[in-house]
Amino acid sequence: MLKRRWLRLLSFILFGFSVVAHSKEVICVDTSVPPLMYEADGKAVGIYPALLTEISKRSGIELEVVAIPWKRALLELDAGQAGIGALYKNSDRIKKYDFSNKLFDEVQIVYVRSGHEFTFTGVGSLKGKTVGVIRGWSYGDEFDAAVKSGNITTEEVSSDEQNFKKLILGRIDAMIAIRESAAAAIAAGEYKDKVAGLSPPLSISSAYIAFVKSAHKIDVIDKLNKAIKAIRDDGSFDLIVNTVVVSPTNNKTNNVFDQKKSRP
Repeated sequence: MLKRRWLRLLSFILFGFSVVAHSKEVICVDTSVPPLMYEADGKAVGIYPALLTEISKRSGIELEVVAIPWKRALLELDAGQAGIGALYKNSDRIKKYDFSNKLFDEVQIVYVRSGHEFTFTGVGSLKGKTVGVIRGWSYGDEFDAAVKSGNITTEEVSSDEQNFKKLILGRIDAMIAIRESAAAAIAAGEYKDKVAGLSPPLSISSAYIAFVKSAHKIDVIDKLNKAIKAIRDDGSFDLIVNTVVVSPTNNKTNNVFDQKKSRP
């Protein structure tokens, strides 16, 4: 009888280890920011999903990357139901979330209609203007504070393409977009000679994997950080970023690892 109890206990313990070993972390990314992250054929694709897939392989942690609207992704993050890929840090978020090491640096550019350029020296140059932004995004403490104080008016949409359409129609004075995402939208649309990017950039923002602090994912983050370092050290990071290409005509992503090309 005692032997049976010990066998049951051992079986329960082994089952517990098995569950831990095969645990899965859901990571949310945005649906409409090509080539960085978007949805195609029901899957999350782009630079961030490709990076996260390789990080998953290197870390031994199964990451299920899903593309959902950004505002919903933030709700999932706050509820502890998922982590999030490509989140910026700001003073409020540092209090709420645990962050991985840097994934990618995003260059934020202010775009205006061609012929309506103005001298741009930073957030203060946008005072009194209506600026198109992506719903649920933070654009840094200084910009967010200017919006809260009423110095800048923002209009939210779900994609850069929507903002470009509003911009060329004169419905907004300017818009903010990540350099790579804007380039993809301009190439896919008919905005090439109708919009202009201002210099210098509004900001260069690092993006991270994040979990809400109450989820207690520090051990997971430690393993992900080791994988992030590994792909940077061996050149895989640059290979992914440089070879995940968005075609303006079919909106599909070609991932170097899906093509089974060798890494350097």
